[in-house]
Order: sequence, then structure tokens, then C-alpha cells
Amino acid sequence: MQLQEALSTLSIWCVVMPLLTGCRYFRMLNADSRIIVGVVALAAIPQLLRAYIDSGALLNVTYNLYTPLEVVLLYSLFSKRIVQRNRRRIFIVTAVFSCMSYFMLTAWYGISSRFINEAVSINDLIYTGWALLVILEQYEVDEGGINIRTPFFWYLTGLILYAPCTMLVFSLWRYIRLHPDAVIANIWIIQSIFNITMYLLFTIGILMDHEEGSRKNPTTDYE
Repeated sequence: MQLQEALSTLSIWCVVMPLLTGCRYFRMLNADSRIIVGVVALAAIPQLLRAYIDSGALLNVTYNLYTPLEVVLLYSLFSKRIVQRNRRRIFIVTAVFSCMSYFMLTAWYGISSRFINEAVSINDLIYTGWALLVILEQYEVDEGGINIRTPFFWYLTGLILYAPCTMLVFSLWRYIRLHPDAVIANIWIIQSIFNITMYLLFTIGILMDHEEGSRKNPTTDYE
């Protein structure tokens, strides 16, 4: 098995790791972790389907429906952390732009005829911007900011590593599909590595949240 194929397979199935962890401890997780579990649960549908179907209308529909739902969930994740007026305006405007772009693209191409990679690229650019806005907000906070001991740190790190890479890959998606033997097609290796890394970091964040909850409520039944 070639490296690209092996990493692609691992990249598909690694979504199960945070999904099962999140489902097991869901009742005891905070709001951020529950949002991440929601993102993972929705992503698992098209991602695991891709393990059995390489292309087709069903796969296109599941991916294209996942795209706007992901925006809603990540908007909820970042919303309470971006409060400064100008940054808040940028945050809202980009969210509206994401929704408008998605609906315009689906109206033009349809939801089942093809995978709308342009919407994914736009969203990943926006997610990268949102992550940077959060970092700017937290830079101005003297206490209670993002640190390695908080689950949100791991979620933010996973997204800020994954989103720029995915943006690049999916902006070239159609070319890569038409030229699978081109050298640039090896970019899928990088994308798979960052996808695996993101889900690993999500899992770490969920486990940290659960451990924190266990310390605060040692007598609670977590099973």
C-alpha cells in the first residue's frame, strides 16, 4: 500500500476517535466540547461514506450539506470569544459572506451534481481568519485566556493547523481529480496528515474536558 493511500485511509477512519470519545462522555462535557462533538458527528457521515463510495450524487449531497452546518457550529464555537467591536463586525460579515457564497454556489451548481469545493475553500479561509481573531482577543486578556490546560486550546490548534491546508487542497481539488498522477496530487499526503492531527487534537481536548469535569464532580457517574 502506497503512503498516500495508507494516510488517506487513516484520515478517513480517524474521525471515529473523537466521535466515540465525545459520545462516551457527552453528558459531562462543556459547551465548546459539545460543539466539537457535533462537528465531528456531522463530518463522520460523508467521511465514512467516502470509505465505500469514491464519488456520486449521495457523496456530493452529504458533503455539500455538511458544509453550511459546519459553519453554524463553528460560528457558535467562536462567537462568545470575539467581542471587540471591530473584530466582531468582521466576524459577522464573514459569516454572512460564507452563507451567501454557499447558497449562490448551490443555486448555480445544484447540491447533488458535484462536490462544491469552492465553498469549502472559502469557509476554510474564513475559519483561519476567525482563529486569528480569537488569538487577537485573547492576547488582550490578562487572565483566563487560552492556554494549554484548556480544551479550547486543542480545538483551536487543530482548526488553525487544518483549515489553511484544506483551503489550499480544495482550491486545487478539481485539477487534482483530473490529474491524479501529477506531482501536485501528493498534496493529499499533507492534507491527510493535518486531518489526522486535527482529530487527534480534538480527542485530546475532549479527554481534558472530561478529566476537568471529573475533578470538579468526583462523585458523579461518568459511565
